[in-house]
Amino acid sequence: MTDEIRRYLDKADHALVVAVDLMEQGHAPDAASKIYYAMFYATKALLTAEGIDVVKHSAVESAFGYYFAKPGRIDSKFHKMLMNARKIREIADYDIDEEIIEPVASLKIEEGRAFIAAIKQFLDNQCS
Repeated sequence: MTDEIRRYLDKADHALVVAVDLMEQGHAPDAASKIYYAMFYATKALLTAEGIDVVKHSAVESAFGYYFAKPGRIDSKFHKMLMNARKIREIADYDIDEEIIEPVASLKIEEGRAFIAAIKQFLDNQCS
């Protein structure tokens, strides 16, 4: 595993910890936003491992689907989790009329944990 991949995974782990901290402090919208970034960084690690260089959030999401979910290399439920987390983040960050509440953010944290674990397992299997 390269240093760049490890740094992306470290950022994913850090974002997950921050999301949990934010949730514990009662900041559900911010926690939901941060969990998306945890998933985004984990996806960037995965794409980087394959030599796929995309930057835009939509491109990261599309590449994950095209190279991993669609061919069945990673369960497609994780692609759906990533897409849904991005939608929730956009609501949390930009929508003034809709509020992300604790149960939604808690679910996203659990999904984020599962997502990151799946990416790490895939990368560990690829590197061994």
